[in-house]
Amino acid sequence: MSILRSVLIFFLAIFVISNPALAEGKKLQEKLSKGTFNITSEVKGCDIDAKVFCPGLDPGSKKTILCMMAYEDKLSENCRVGLVEAALSVQIGIEAIDYSVKSCEQDADKYCLDVNPGKGQIIKCLKEHEAKVSQSCINALKKTGFWNMGAK
Repeated sequence: MSILRSVLIFFLAIFVISNPALAEGKKLQEKLSKGTFNITSEVKGCDIDAKVFCPGLDPGSKKTILCMMAYEDKLSENCRVGLVEAALSVQIGIEAIDYSVKSCEQDADKYCLDVNPGKGQIIKCLKEHEAKVSQSCINALKKTGFWNMGAK
């Protein structure tokens, strides 16, 4: 079983907020500033290293990743490459969210002010107003793949 890296990032961009009712009627940045999102990235090539250096820990846990980081200089080449690839995919995810939020902030504030974030609701709202939403917002959502993630 491969190790999964789950990284909680406190960031202005979020699609899940702890108390959606508090977000109603607020601008996008206010809504998103109170939440978190998970980015999960599979770390490949570390199964053997995890068993050797971090025995007894759940292979999919954050503790295993932190444990393995303590042995960074002893990890196999495959594991080190897997960790770097996972970190890069997390970084790309963060940048995609940031790009989409910046591109769609004005449209979300204009057309979706009373929509609570979470489960793709803001993207769904933007799609419902597609004829009025800026092309830069639509392009950003399509380019990052978020356009297809909006609630049905």
